[in-house]
Amino acid sequence: MTVIPAAQSDRSFFKRSQIKNRALGSVCAGVLALSAQAAAAQDIAQADAATEQVTVTGTRVVRDGYNAPTPVTVIGTEQIQAEAPANLADYVDHLPSMMGGEKPDTSPGSLSNGLAGVNALNLRALGVARTLILLDGHRSAPSAATGEVDINTIPQQLVKRVDVVTGGASADYGSDAVGGVVNFILDKEYTGVKGAVEYGETTQGFQPSYKVDATYGVDFDGGRGHALLSGEFVGTQGIYDYDPSWNKS
Repeated sequence: MTVIPAAQSDRSFFKRSQIKNRALGSVCAGVLALSAQAAAAQDIAQADAATEQVTVTGTRVVRDGYNAPTPVTVIGTEQIQAEAPANLADYVDHLPSMMGGEKPDTSPGSLSNGLAGVNALNLRALGVARTLILLDGHRSAPSAATGEVDINTIPQQLVKRVDVVTGGASADYGSDAVGGVVNFILDKEYTGVKGAVEYGETTQGFQPSYKVDATYGVDFDGGRGHALLSGEFVGTQGIYDYDPSWNKS
């Protein structure tokens, strides 16, 4: 029979206790690390859930010397509906920074170049070719070879906001934005049916104008797709052979 000295037995027991303590400490540290990672992942998931959607319609690369604020005029749906303009371009053209734009009333003879009836905006009277028109932050296709964009081609019942950069933005957008930028933001998530019928004329009963528009939006395939259909019909009669009595005196 082998007899183990008491001192050696105590040392073996002490070593085994140290090993067990180290193992328990490692396990506890691992559990704490996993708990911290799970809490961090939960915080990130909650932050992502709080931010449903981020939409950037315009941006600018920050450079030294370009830190001056850019003036922006925002026209919302409430303002447009309160004014109830016969044409959205007519309402935007009332801004002080707009002047010298092309209108159907001022371009009846522009048949050969295809500009008859065009509604084009002109910022700061620098020319319609120097006013950049954007649709949801993207360049809109020109309506003529000279670069004009006809605002009549934009579905006006779907416009929920108009952002107008009244200062020159050619450093960001190019030479076609020397006068500024007009960005039309559409409501691409609209669901339902809406329509409107409008009629107006001058105080003397001349130049009757009318507008009929309708919009339809629906989800399909369980919300994976969305279809939008919008159309309008606008007409304005001219004034012919007008000889008022006050002009004869």
